[in-house]
Amino acid sequence: MEEPVANLQPVSNPSREVRLYYPTLNAIPNAISAVLSAIAQIPPSEQVQHVITLRDRAYQSHPYPCLGRFRFLDLDLSTHPLYTSYILPTLTSASIADDDAIYLDLGCCLGQDLRKLVYDGVSVSRLYGADLRPEFIDIGYGLWRDEDQFPRDHFITPADVFDTSSSNALQRLDGKVSILHVCAVFHLFELEEQFAVARRCLKLLKKPSDHRRALICGSHMGNVTAGYYDGLSRGQKFRHNEQSWKEMWEKVAGEPESKDQIKGIEVSSELHKVSRGNPSFDKVATFGPVQDDAGLDANQRRTRHIEQGFRWMVFSVWVDFA
Repeated sequence: MEEPVANLQPVSNPSREVRLYYPTLNAIPNAISAVLSAIAQIPPSEQVQHVITLRDRAYQSHPYPCLGRFRFLDLDLSTHPLYTSYILPTLTSASIADDDAIYLDLGCCLGQDLRKLVYDGVSVSRLYGADLRPEFIDIGYGLWRDEDQFPRDHFITPADVFDTSSSNALQRLDGKVSILHVCAVFHLFELEEQFAVARRCLKLLKKPSDHRRALICGSHMGNVTAGYYDGLSRGQKFRHNEQSWKEMWEKVAGEPESKDQIKGIEVSSELHKVSRGNPSFDKVATFGPVQDDAGLDANQRRTRHIEQGFRWMVFSVWVDFA
């Protein structure tokens, strides 16, 4: 298989260091605070401690940067350019059949984007989440206190995108999803693995009965120079620029298992420069200061360098079926 035009050699050009764990929070971002108040019925004065307690519970067994950095407090979907113009109107429309408006959050973590959709008026019947870690679903219920409102059978776990066996839990939604959200997933893998994830995403999509296109949207780490870089957690991971991202999807859509079903694919992406105050990395207004590491264990002291050219990529992939 041909590879996208990219730098396929590991790159080491660190520009700055970021901390992967923050023990405290100064405040909960306003957008997610409103959702916590409405769904979990937790008053703002109690939210900081509630979030820290649930985060620490998750981080103890899974010391991921998305937990250590309170990444789950970012409501990525609602800041996507298509959220107010297409995603929310489609999912709240009474004129679109329920089975033509199924949303799946692949890699849903603690389910924050799903709860934001509920807060914005989307019926739970149209919403599904999937994650590799079943405990994240449990912790999400602890965070949102909504197990009586959000059915457990709308969460698919363990959801392994590389499992091709008949027992793969994701198979229950194959060919049924019209809007697929994939945030902070692709950058976890090497390039060949990302091709496999892209194929799995296409398999989940449904051909809408009213000739609309299916949508894959999300965001992840990228770089102005596509190639392999040190991941935030471990090992070398592949980061895309706009060209390599587009080429990957076009190649996958043109493979024998896809080309007879897919008439066309439209890929767009934007690379956003990370600056101080960016919700995904610095959070200087939200994090409490770390003045003494003496009480932190090795996982909590972890830091990583972010390389030159690092960007946050926001993307959409429209799929037209034959």
